[in-house]
Amino acid sequence: MKKLKITLAILIPLFFTSCIVVDNTPGPNGRDGRAYFGVDYEHHAPYSYWDNNSSLPYNPILGNYYRTRPGIYEFEYFINEYDYWYGTYEIWINRGGIGGPHGEPGYDGADTYLMLICDPNGFHEHRDNWKVNMNEPLVIEKKEGKYNYRITIQKGSVLSRPAQEPKFVK
Repeated sequence: MKKLKITLAILIPLFFTSCIVVDNTPGPNGRDGRAYFGVDYEHHAPYSYWDNNSSLPYNPILGNYYRTRPGIYEFEYFINEYDYWYGTYEIWINRGGIGGPHGEPGYDGADTYLMLICDPNGFHEHRDNWKVNMNEPLVIEKKEGKYNYRITIQKGSVLSRPAQEPKFVK
C-alpha cells in the first residue's frame, strides 16, 4: 500500500504537468476599410456636376475626398451648356481579415479612394491607344491596393438625353 501511495504521488503530478492546454480561440476580425470619393479636373473645370451619392454635398470642393458608403452611383458632368459625360461609378470597401489563432486580431482592410476626374475628354487613365466610341460606354475597373472601383462612362448631349439638376455649377 505504501508503494502504491508513493507511485501515485510521483505519477499524478507527472500526469498533470504533461497536459498541454491549447487555446485556439480566434481573435477579433480586423476593421473594414473606409471608402472615400471626390470630384476634380485636370485640364478644365466641369461646367456642372451631378450624382446621386448622398455623401457628396452640394457645391463640393473640387479635389477633396468625402467619406462615402460602398455602392453604385450615377453621375453626369457638363463640359459646356450642351455636351456632357454620364455613367455610373461603383465603390467597394476592403474587408478586414479574420482573427487568427490564440486571440490574434485580423488585419485591417485598406481604405479605398476614387477621384472622378471630370475633363472634357472624359475620365482618363494612363493607357496607350484607347479611343472613346460615342455610342458605347467605356468601362474602367481598378482593383489594386487602395483603388477599388469601376466606372462606366459615355458621352451625351441635351439633344440625346435629359440632364439632372447639378450639385455643382461653375
